Amino acid sequence: MADFKTHIFVASPLSGLAATSLLVARMATPREVVLYFLLGSIGGILPDIDSDTSIPVRLTFNFLAPVIAFLIMFTHGSAYSVIELLLIWLTSFLIVKYCVFSFFTHLTVHRGVIHSIPAGVLFWFLTNILLYRVFGFSSFNAWMAGFFVFFGYIIHLVLDELNSLNLLGSHVKNSLGTALSLVKFNDLKTTILLYLAVIVLFYLNPDPQPFFDKILNKNIYLHIRFFPQGQWFQDLFKNLIEFA
Repeated sequence: MADFKTHIFVASPLSGLAATSLLVARMATPREVVLYFLLGSIGGILPDIDSDTSIPVRLTFNFLAPVIAFLIMFTHGSAYSVIELLLIWLTSFLIVKYCVFSFFTHLTVHRGVIHSIPAGVLFWFLTNILLYRVFGFSSFNAWMAGFFVFFGYIIHLVLDELNSLNLLGSHVKNSLGTALSLVKFNDLKTTILLYLAVIVLFYLNPDPQPFFDKILNKNIYLHIRFFPQGQWFQDLFKNLIEFA
């Protein structure tokens, strides 16, 4: 499989290019472009959370442990003393950092169901729900943000498949077909549960109609100019002259 650096160095520029295209097409603000770029980059390393020793899974739990601990502590903020709250935070932190992490790594197998297309859809839907119901994003922005997670996810799986082909060598690796897959036949029970989770999450998602209406509207893409009309960097040079 491709390494961490390859995944991040491919997913990041491709996500940035896709997000910038939305800006040019007037489908995103500069702030939203940054968010989409970051989510696409995260999606590009997300499939490796099923590797017990991978950088993404360690970063994920190192980040989630204190955040979840603080959220649990804040829910009891008015009921306990400072010392009690600190003990609640420490207990929650240790449970997430070690117990939940240990359970997750025991439950998942590298190149298992996490390395599959439906798993990418699962994370897409989870992102939609989180941004819409917790952070108050509009239906369109939540779906677009989730799509960028899925976009980066697919880039990761494609890179793993290309690496399995061993284009610089003379043979095909045994891992070919284990990443960009729809079904894990060696783990049908988990695959079925994954598809059931995707179906349930779909019904918990915000209305997808605004998202699909806009991205399928061919008139939107008429605003995208791949090459300048006239002088290159015309406004840039004008602004530099005025600034000087």
